Amino acid sequence: MQTLKVELTDNSLKALRELENKRLIRIVREPDLNSYAFPGEPITEDDFRKWVKYADDSPTVSLSEAKQRWAAQKKKLQKLIR
Repeated sequence: MQTLKVELTDNSLKALRELENKRLIRIVREPDLNSYAFPGEPITEDDFRKWVKYADDSPTVSLSEAKQRWAAQKKKLQKLIR
């Protein structure tokens, strides 16, 4: 399973709910508010260093593999929209 955090705008929630009803995605109702992806107060230098270490220790994929994964996922999503 892969996790993706997005910020919704306008009526996009309706389309995402349709994907959830088809069991293609799961909407997490209690997000991790400690994520640095959300706007808010600046983080301390120590917290930034911890975040970089966490990112360095996380699993990675090559750019070509990421592009392949996205292309496959994009096709699935486009089929659902049509």
